[in-house]
Amino acid sequence: MSDDFHESVQGVKTFFIVPDMSLIPEEFLKSFFLKGYETYFIHDDPYCSLETKIHTLFSVFPQVILFFNIDRPVQGIDWPVFIAKLQEQYGERAMIGVLYQKRNNQEEVRKLEWLYLYTIGIICGCVPLEFQKSKNLYRLLNVLSANQANGQRRFLRAMCGESFKANLAFRGQGFRCALRDISITHFSCIFTGDAPEIPLHEKIREIQMNLRGILIKIDAVLCLKRVLGEDLIHVFVFRTSDDREGMDPEHVIKVNNIVHQSLTEKIMGILKTAFEASRKELRHMSSSRSNSAAEQGMPMSQFSNTSG
Repeated sequence: MSDDFHESVQGVKTFFIVPDMSLIPEEFLKSFFLKGYETYFIHDDPYCSLETKIHTLFSVFPQVILFFNIDRPVQGIDWPVFIAKLQEQYGERAMIGVLYQKRNNQEEVRKLEWLYLYTIGIICGCVPLEFQKSKNLYRLLNVLSANQANGQRRFLRAMCGESFKANLAFRGQGFRCALRDISITHFSCIFTGDAPEIPLHEKIREIQMNLRGILIKIDAVLCLKRVLGEDLIHVFVFRTSDDREGMDPEHVIKVNNIVHQSLTEKIMGILKTAFEASRKELRHMSSSRSNSAAEQGMPMSQFSNTSG
């Protein structure tokens, strides 16, 4: 597999399974990204069964955390039975939590928590959600923090394509570069043509960046030079307008949106391919079993409930 694929699937990925969008709107994901939590939604659809999707997540990504909306009925799935089977099949890899609308009946809450936390043994918590969405945002941020959902990373970065470029001036001369990656704290680049002889820790003012058509002008300090193959990589750390480490708030929002969009497109693309492959494999297995049954004279009704 390609280095790009390997880079994309590494790190902790958190998936909210069939979320209630009225309680967890999609905008929450950008807030989670901003704190270093790589989070995505997985929805139910008629093309690939939810059970197949969940097993595919475990097969594609080395580290996943799954939060199931147990208030959402899904055809063919009994949540306690399904989650218990995942716990048994994946063992220590099964980082699972459940989400539910806040209950007023405390006895019902105790039974729910006892079932999932003690009988089944999930380790990522039972999370009650409020009708007031702002409370859910902070609650979920705390839950992600408690479950170390950012892994080893403090900030998420996007790998850059041809549409990520920058211009900068050094000692009266202009230079162009292609970005390799970007986060809300830094970027790395390769200069096109001759590279400027910028000393380490030199501050470059008003770097003009074009990030997939989003234009920003920002200061940065060169913190590292390294050779990768035939390329000389320059790594810059962003500085705010009042010379603090990081970005001004308006730039943080723009870059975080770009990182979120870029990573989401990449992961959803990987999953679309993986889900389709899983569906084809299940159809092939179903067809093979059906053909075998026909050869042996077995009734086809035994295979009518095969998923996929």
